[in-house]
Amino acid sequence: MSELILSEHVLYVRGEVSFKTVTHLREQLQRTLHTSVQSNIRTLDCSGVTKVDSSIASLLLAALSLTKAAGTKLSIAQLPLAASKLLGLYDLDGVIQHH
Repeated sequence: MSELILSEHVLYVRGEVSFKTVTHLREQLQRTLHTSVQSNIRTLDCSGVTKVDSSIASLLLAALSLTKAAGTKLSIAQLPLAASKLLGLYDLDGVIQHH
């Protein structure tokens, strides 16, 4: 099961981020950010991601876009190595910065 969990100012991604799950995760992301604008989400923590494919780029770009539209700067943390390599492969590592 894949899910997003909000705690304080951190949104945690848990489970698989793939073609099968990304639509659900993006919808959950939109709902969470829409209802949590006042919570000022600052970090998207990917330490709980267990499996990725290129769909993670779509999820990360959506998160950055939605938070930017809400006037918040989002930090991407604990991105799995496989996801980091995919971002480099698609030349997105300059667009999606993470630590």
